[in-house]
This record gives sequence, C-alpha cells and structure tokens, in this order.
Amino acid sequence: MNPLQLLAIGHVTFDISPDDLETRHPGGAVSFASITASRHGIQPAIITSCADDYPSRRVIDSPNRFIRVPSHQTSTFENRYNQCGDRVQVLHHRADDITRDHIPKAWLNPDMLFIGPLTQELPLDCLDWFNPRLSCVIPQGWLRSWSQPLPSIVEVSKSPPVGMSAGWDICVISESEVEPATLATWRESTTNLVVTKGSKGADLYFSDADDPVEVPSFAHRVDGAGADTTGAGDVFAAAMLIRYAATGDAKSAATYASACAALSTRTPSWSAVKEPKPEMLERLMG
Repeated sequence: MNPLQLLAIGHVTFDISPDDLETRHPGGAVSFASITASRHGIQPAIITSCADDYPSRRVIDSPNRFIRVPSHQTSTFENRYNQCGDRVQVLHHRADDITRDHIPKAWLNPDMLFIGPLTQELPLDCLDWFNPRLSCVIPQGWLRSWSQPLPSIVEVSKSPPVGMSAGWDICVISESEVEPATLATWRESTTNLVVTKGSKGADLYFSDADDPVEVPSFAHRVDGAGADTTGAGDVFAAAMLIRYAATGDAKSAATYASACAALSTRTPSWSAVKEPKPEMLERLMG
C-alpha cells in the first residue's frame, strides 16, 4: 500500500437537518473525496476520528484503508439555511483530534494527499508530515470557531490562519471565506488557489499570474442539478486533484472539477458523484 493513490485526512461527519434532528446522514469532506476517488477508479485511504458506530463501509469499501482514531462522538453538523439561501451551521458534537502519531509510516508518501479539516482537528502545519507528489487542502475547518458547551453556532473567519503550511499544490476555498484584503495572503499558501462561487463557477489564481482564470459553472446544464449542494465543493476539490495529477493542467482540471461538482448536486448525499462519461463532458464543456 505504499505509496497510496489518494490519502484523505479529516473528520467524517454526521449531517442533520433542523427539520429532523434524529436522522443522521454521513458526510464530511474526506467522505466526499473518498467517494469521488472511488468513482474515478482510484483506491482511497482515510484517516479520521469518529465514534465506532460510523458507517465507514458507506464511505470506503476496504476496512484496511480506513483508520479510525477512537472518539466518543462523531462530529455532527446541523445545516440551516436563511431566506437568502446562505448556510448557517450548528456544531452539535465534535470528535477527537488527529495527530502525527496516528499516521502509519507506510502512508507518509501518498501520490495524492487530500486534507479536509472540519473542526480544527488537524494542526496547521500537517502538510509537513508528508511527502506527497501532489497535495490539496480545503481549509474550511481551520476557519471555524464555536462556543462551549455544544451545540453552538459556527462562526467563519475570512483570514488565512496564522501558521498554515505553505506549499500546497491546490487550495480550495469558497467566496464566503475570502475578502479582497485577505486574497493575497491566501494566494501565498498555494500554487493554485480556487475560490468557488456556487452556481457562478469559480476563480482560479495561479501563483505566477495577477488575474484569475474564470472557471465556468455547469449547474444549469445538468439535468436535475440543484437538488443538494452539500459536498459539492469537496467533490470539486477531489476531482481537481485527481485530474491535475493525471494531466498537470490546472485550468482544465478546474473545469473538469466544476462539471463533476455540478453532477454531484443532482441528488442528495453522494449518490450522484461519478466520473463524467466522455460524451457528457463533451456536452458540458464543449
């Protein structure tokens, strides 16, 4: 198993709705990344922290590639949406941290490394633990804060956290996590910064260019799109990492990822996550 094809690290989650606090849906950035990799014929591995009742087989097919740091709780988010469609998250439970000691030595050199913290469960310099060929981070969990005791509304910062590793190949953030004053600092952390804008596509910033490249959105061109946008950004990041690893072309990889993200919104959860067929890509991207 060395090197791994794709290693995803971060909390898996249970997602709940304010209309039904008892029904728990498995989620989390690393879960969506794992599903995306599997649908592309890539074997993922996951290191996470969660309770022992988490349905890991719904996320990854091999228990040998799922390392669970024992925890009494699984990180659980309630997703509320206001009248403008903006999401407000409530953190109900938080799993334990993930440390360097939890990483097997045989897993330190993955081909692709996907880091998706959700509740500050990983240190900001965790990239330094590894020697991947390519790396991707969705730093949303390093921007979140909350109050004790739980449950608590989650606040989101727009400033890159001080001490975050530089040298990422890809960093994906949403437009709600950045502002003009912090954009330059975000760009210093990565070779390719992607700012996703929902149905408006995304902006791709290269480290050696001033102006962004516009990445189109395909949501309006996908039948049934818009059913559930949960995890779309995670699918985007994982698909871009996979495509970039195969082609070395960040622009085409971002465009491909945008198509994958659009497809993932067709149905709830990750049932619509898939590798687009060539004819579908030609229709979407042509």
